[in-house]
Amino acid sequence: MDRTYIVMQLAASVDGRITFAPSLTMFDKHPAEKLLPDGGATWKMVEMAIEASCHPQAAIMGSGTVMRESDPLRELPPFEGDPTTLHDEFLPEEVVKRTTNWAVLVDGRGRCRSGYKATENAGCHILHLVSHGAPAEYLAYLRREMIPYLIAGQHHVDLAEAMRKLWRKLDVKVARLCGGGTLNGAMLRADLIDEIHLIVWPMMIGGDATPTLADCPDLTASDRPARLTLISAEPQADGNLWLHYKVERQALSEKPMGPSVS
Repeated sequence: MDRTYIVMQLAASVDGRITFAPSLTMFDKHPAEKLLPDGGATWKMVEMAIEASCHPQAAIMGSGTVMRESDPLRELPPFEGDPTTLHDEFLPEEVVKRTTNWAVLVDGRGRCRSGYKATENAGCHILHLVSHGAPAEYLAYLRREMIPYLIAGQHHVDLAEAMRKLWRKLDVKVARLCGGGTLNGAMLRADLIDEIHLIVWPMMIGGDATPTLADCPDLTASDRPARLTLISAEPQADGNLWLHYKVERQALSEKPMGPSVS
């Protein structure tokens, strides 16, 4: 494998909702959260199990987990120089050499501009995954703030390329995916998920726009769903159910062929 191995960890209701309402970030608290049976204890237990078995060197999330689409962007000073100088990876040695655990933020459009570096835990640092379409002033800002970034894709982050770069340039062999529904869906469609640890809450939430486990385009006639092999199913005393799956990799001969063009 020439890319980072991806272990997804997520929690959802029986009907697949991962939050209680639309447009909630990781910083929002919905009143219904008090109904969760264990206060996050099962999540922590699963996280520790992943750490013990897979030793992930990164945790990956999307920009939608930390800010809403409607949130105003922080204004940055315009970049005056040649923008092509910004479109190489920015991996400052003094940051890379002291980092053992990356907090990876997928932010292809350059929306997350808080300057957060995730350094409150020893050995941890944030890394942005951006596209060539990200604004020059945003890339310049990351460089001024000594926030590393990798570039993959023209207008949106090419996740497959980004996972190869994580592996090749930073030696990240395993990462834990704990993104929102949009990032999960994009990783699913890119066939980049290798294991799934799913915590099922004993509740149903419903809703038309409430995020689900994987929000992405519908399957086409030439697409195939990801096939899973159940590794374990562990009911918890609080009513949660911990499911562990391995994602089956399809043989090349089994993958549907796209339309031919003459």
